[in-house]
Amino acid sequence: MHISRVALVDLDLALVSDLAVVRNAGLAEVTVPEHTGESLLMELTKSDEPPSAFWIARDGDAVVGYAGLTEPIHEYADAAFLGGAVTPSAQGEGIGRALLGEAIAGTERAVLRTRAYRGTTGAKALPALGFSRTMTHGVRRLVLADPIPEELCSSVVEASDDYDLVRRVGPTPETDLPEMMVLREAINDAPDALEWEAYPPERIAAYEQSLIERKQTQFTIIARHRATGEPAGLTMVCVHELRPQVAAQEDTSVLPAHRGRRLGLRLKLEMADWLRAERPDVDAVDTWNDATNAPMIAVNQQLGARIVAENSVYRRAR
Repeated sequence: MHISRVALVDLDLALVSDLAVVRNAGLAEVTVPEHTGESLLMELTKSDEPPSAFWIARDGDAVVGYAGLTEPIHEYADAAFLGGAVTPSAQGEGIGRALLGEAIAGTERAVLRTRAYRGTTGAKALPALGFSRTMTHGVRRLVLADPIPEELCSSVVEASDDYDLVRRVGPTPETDLPEMMVLREAINDAPDALEWEAYPPERIAAYEQSLIERKQTQFTIIARHRATGEPAGLTMVCVHELRPQVAAQEDTSVLPAHRGRRLGLRLKLEMADWLRAERPDVDAVDTWNDATNAPMIAVNQQLGARIVAENSVYRRAR
């Protein structure tokens, strides 16, 4: 077995297709969308925060594992985020431990963070490697073909009758970036917020541009208070055009002054209606909720979303 460090600019479609096979095989028992070689290549090289270092493990000519290291630039300045996978046939041979060692040696940051899905080899191995689980997200899936009770829809509209909903496909216009900053930063009082996440206009614009480069179409709905014109809440879903069947829920947030009017539920109902009408190739939407986020879990349960996987964050101090 040989591990080599690889520059992101040297990753090509053939190599990353092998990495996608490794990644998908490691998650074969987890109900999450698979990556294609093309989608994984875009994820690695076109993200607004791409890996700062990357390693590949080979057995002869065969790719058997990989690891990536990301050092965030917007927050978590003391932390490095690690990720990777080992193909199931090569697990138990120390490859994952060796890749992890390379990634740890590649950063000087004081805190190491990583993620693993429940039931995977990584989730079983991380505690033995000194990592402690800090939080768990339930991955809930809303199947768009499932019926939603009409009485629920009418009661939600009635409760939020003072608000208009505005739809937008694609990136936020430059003139609207300041209000998008306010709406995005409202997520900071969610239970899984580790530290304040600032969303200045330039960060939002860069992130939304990276979505375009990763072939993800952004669907956004903003709730606006009719009497004052104030933005009150938003929900955002991304459809990956290379694998559109399961879309990804991004932020859903409501500003504190407008809570208690069932706006979060109304925004999600509107989004489901929109996708059903405009995107028949989208079968479902996956959303992640921290286990302690009771309000948003209640919203998703009312919609009929069901847990399909659990993903935990693991932390280790150097």
